[in-house]
Amino acid sequence: MKERRERIRARLSELGADALLVTKPVNVRYLSGYSGTNGQIVIGAEDVFLTDPRYEEQSRHEVPDVRREIYKTSSAAIGESAGMFGTLESVAKELGVKRLGVEAGNMTLETARELRENLPKVDIVETSEEVEALRAIKDASEVDALSRAAKAADDALTAILHELKEGMSEVDLAAILEFEMRRAGSDGLSFDTILAFGEQAAEPHHRPNARALKRGDPIKLDFGATSKGYHSDMTRVISFGEPSDELVRIYDLVKASQQAGLDAVRAGSPAGDVDAAARGYLRAAGYEFGHGTGHGLGLEIHETPPVRAGATTIMKDGMVLTVEPGVYIPGTGGVRIEDSVVVRADGCDILTRSTKELVIV
Repeated sequence: MKERRERIRARLSELGADALLVTKPVNVRYLSGYSGTNGQIVIGAEDVFLTDPRYEEQSRHEVPDVRREIYKTSSAAIGESAGMFGTLESVAKELGVKRLGVEAGNMTLETARELRENLPKVDIVETSEEVEALRAIKDASEVDALSRAAKAADDALTAILHELKEGMSEVDLAAILEFEMRRAGSDGLSFDTILAFGEQAAEPHHRPNARALKRGDPIKLDFGATSKGYHSDMTRVISFGEPSDELVRIYDLVKASQQAGLDAVRAGSPAGDVDAAARGYLRAAGYEFGHGTGHGLGLEIHETPPVRAGATTIMKDGMVLTVEPGVYIPGTGGVRIEDSVVVRADGCDILTRSTKELVIV
């Protein structure tokens, strides 16, 4: 964590700031290790972590190497926001901060107004995605957490294959899948599980409902686990009973398209090349899909780099992203195959290990 903070500190002069106030929760976690729901960190001449009294003990354990300030309260400073601004004012004065950088993309107009009112002698400097730029390249500990999250999801998928029963609902199966991820070691869900039976698989982001499972149905599952705050993301399609010829044909097309996308992942190339490879394969077969081919992955489910048409972000060794083309046919169903991968100089390491052969149960 200290090395990450040093990299931010080295940026301050270029940003024209004496310190940076980090308020976005995942960025605070990245720089300090703190996983609570309310906390800020000031990176300046000295690093100072701020939180309210509810998290005093948690932050003592999670942020042992940073000076901590618990919000001061008074009759004139009722509520957490007032307490935070009062404490921040004292810290800024002590550190000699005249120009304070803020995360503009994570600050409301109301917060900016309160900040200026409470720190009238401090100029506010807007910054954009300074911490996110560091987060884009994952170190070994982050890749390990991502791998653990992916394994929990892989293990859960294997477990539910024995739970499929005719007549069960999408909600039933989603609940079992989520339980199995927890049992496999997941800290929580990466996002709300997308799970669809039969014709409902034609909706790219279908929410599970009461639709009952029938023989011959494709089952599309897009889901993820978490480990130490890091997310996994995977999509697979299972056939409950013998699949139709059309499903097999579409499945084979999407599988080949996804492989084309994976083959385009390598450090030094623009992320748009991945989209072009996967999308181009399906387009040649007469199909289009209305979403990007993937996205970056880490402490958030959607991060840099975007993997969409024309994306110019250059992939770098250590970036983590998804590759997930699909074909959706209204009234019939759909297929999407997705892996999470680590960008490498000569290709990629695939974190999601579940088979991409069409599983028939």
